[in-house]
Amino acid sequence: MTVIIPKEVYFTIVAACVRFANKKIPRERWLEECGIFIGKNVGKKKDQDVVITAAYPIMHETYDPNAVVDRYVWSDEDYISTTMIEDEAFARNEFVVGWWHSHPGFKVMLSGFGDRKTTLSYQSLNPLAIALVFNHERLLRQIELPGRQGDPVKQLKNDPGFKIFRLEDPNNEKSNTIEVKYRIEGFESPEQMVLEAQKLIIDITNFFPPDNLVEFYSNYINGRISKLNSQLLGTEEYLRTLLRKGEGHRVSEVLEQQKKDIQKYVAETFLQIEKIKSFMNYLEYKERTRVIPAIEDILHLWDETIGGLDEKLAELSRI
Repeated sequence: MTVIIPKEVYFTIVAACVRFANKKIPRERWLEECGIFIGKNVGKKKDQDVVITAAYPIMHETYDPNAVVDRYVWSDEDYISTTMIEDEAFARNEFVVGWWHSHPGFKVMLSGFGDRKTTLSYQSLNPLAIALVFNHERLLRQIELPGRQGDPVKQLKNDPGFKIFRLEDPNNEKSNTIEVKYRIEGFESPEQMVLEAQKLIIDITNFFPPDNLVEFYSNYINGRISKLNSQLLGTEEYLRTLLRKGEGHRVSEVLEQQKKDIQKYVAETFLQIEKIKSFMNYLEYKERTRVIPAIEDILHLWDETIGGLDEKLAELSRI
């Protein structure tokens, strides 16, 4: 049995998990994220593989400074989200093929009673269902943490930061766990996979906060619009100053350089906007109906601003 994982599924896991556990968040406030896999079983009955087509982030732990450990608290929205995802999958002749969650900063394994019980709940419905456990530090540092205190740290190479498990007996939560083989598709090499995933971690850390997402992107876009308008106004004032000083011969050269600077600024902003759009795929399912329309409205402000840029540059050319 092999689990087939597309690139975007892998990136969804990395991004959704890192959003709640990264170097910008105090380590004691790192939270686990969990979600479900949609896909299908393919092949002959006794020799089937699991093909994952989508990974959906569902929820993260609730932080409680007074608790010994943080815990998952399922809301009505979480249950509704899962049902909606299952219904959409069923319409495509697909179904839930397992679940995934993060162990930020500690060993990837099915830990304690909870992980086993959850895995059993999926395997009782689908014996081939799997459980993926991800740790972003494993991916970044390329090490496997020891299972017991005193054991050595194991050096890894081109490791994606996770392992996949299932219970040997799908009817017994105390049964042995089996590590499942997998294949990640969409990369030219394992080295490329690790480098791109590590870069994604940096982008998520800097540009996909766990809270106040709409406010964060609103401040970003409004700041970019304000700076662009300042660049245009500053260019106009500079050109008029040159004319007042009798240096009109420099206007064409200065304007050309200012246009290049403005175009570079716009291109940089578009790259960030494309990241914002891609990050919408990594939202928890219950966030999407609220967050995505708000983000689209914010990005529309940038589109409107850019829509009038050519005319503003033309006006500067006529000074």
